[in-house]
Amino acid sequence: MNTQSTLCMLALALTTVLSCSDDEATTVFPEAQDTLIELEFASSPINLQGVDALFAPDISYDQYDKTTFDVFLPNSSSPTGLVIFIHGGGFTGGDKGFIYNENYDEQVVALLSNDIAVATLNYRLIETGDGEGVLKSLNDSKRGLQYIRYIHNELNIDKNNIVLFGTSAGASTALWLASNNDLREANSADLVLQESTRVKGIALNATQSSLDIETRWLGDVFDEFGTSLDDIIQEVGAESVYSFYGATTQEEYNTPEVEGYREQVDMLALLSSDDPEIWVKNTGGHNNEPLTTGSFYHHPFHAREIKAFADAAGVENVAVYGNPILFDDTNGEDFVAFLIRKISE
Repeated sequence: MNTQSTLCMLALALTTVLSCSDDEATTVFPEAQDTLIELEFASSPINLQGVDALFAPDISYDQYDKTTFDVFLPNSSSPTGLVIFIHGGGFTGGDKGFIYNENYDEQVVALLSNDIAVATLNYRLIETGDGEGVLKSLNDSKRGLQYIRYIHNELNIDKNNIVLFGTSAGASTALWLASNNDLREANSADLVLQESTRVKGIALNATQSSLDIETRWLGDVFDEFGTSLDDIIQEVGAESVYSFYGATTQEEYNTPEVEGYREQVDMLALLSSDDPEIWVKNTGGHNNEPLTTGSFYHHPFHAREIKAFADAAGVENVAVYGNPILFDDTNGEDFVAFLIRKISE
């Protein structure tokens, strides 16, 4: 029996509706009126190396073109854990397909072989003059997480057994979600928003420590270098810095409204002892004064500050940072091993 037929039989027990591409038929089950979505499967974009799993692309979690996700579902007789990947790109680029091909395909297969589903999210990007800034992207990922929980039966996942993995902007998104208190809206008319945003763990690669550039990057991460906001603006451009907070000019940036906005995205200040365990790795850049866009965004000292603030807040964490390495307490645990460990706990 092939993979698609097997999962279709499993669907009968779950009283969901699945579209199976073997025969283009749709199987309707007794409680179909309770089904939230109809999954459509496609060929996997990566070599699954014999792992029994299906791939469902471009599932919409909101009304926008960008608000979609793909998911790999291992064939399992019981609900599985789930890793949600959030891509990087400075909140101005990137795509959910980053984990395909040579980037993370082996790691996806490793997770699937441990009966762990893998989803990968797209989200709306920052556009100059849109007045929304990075919170637009962050809140999209929040809704993506909540929507996946909302359709957990259709995906055959355990919605209380979810971990996050992200790179660069995706890593800082994962940290933002994990450091906030539960963002569910219990009384919302939108049932998706009633779902929890709490997860069991987060793995961060080449992350930012905070999205409050002025307070945290200048005051903590790069403090010893004497880096100024003008230094960052000179490298990345004033437009990029201001639009990050929904502003277009220096006058708009220097307002109480933007100061309050920056507080909403200061993950270091949001950390508290009830937050999930953090795995963090920033080893791609040098340990010297940041002078390039990449070194501002991915400096090893971002991970250093995450560890320092997490320790102070009582949040469990494992970290490796520096180039050359300055600190490593991972004991060889890579992010895949971390994610598997958290799912199994």
